[in-house]
Amino acid sequence: MKKAVALAVVMAFCAVIGLAGTGEHHGTAMEGTITKVDMAGKSMVVKGADGKETTLYWNDSTKLQGTPKEGEMVHYKAAEKDGKSTATWVHVGAMQPKTK
Repeated sequence: MKKAVALAVVMAFCAVIGLAGTGEHHGTAMEGTITKVDMAGKSMVVKGADGKETTLYWNDSTKLQGTPKEGEMVHYKAAEKDGKSTATWVHVGAMQPKTK
């Protein structure tokens, strides 16, 4: 019985580790300045504070707040999928503090 429980715990642990390593990142919000927008292709190039440029894609399930425009500040959360950075959430413009 103890072996069965131990085996079940090990299998559950392996499943959690396996799911954590899928390559998708839903962590903290990123931000930068939009340097290029392709509305037809649903993509934009975002330059971060470190100078690194990232091509960000969005789709119909992306929560898009505002209209992406060159020169605008953008805040986003993205996941790597099929070798592309696909946004799950995008906010164009300055972030307003939440009111209570």
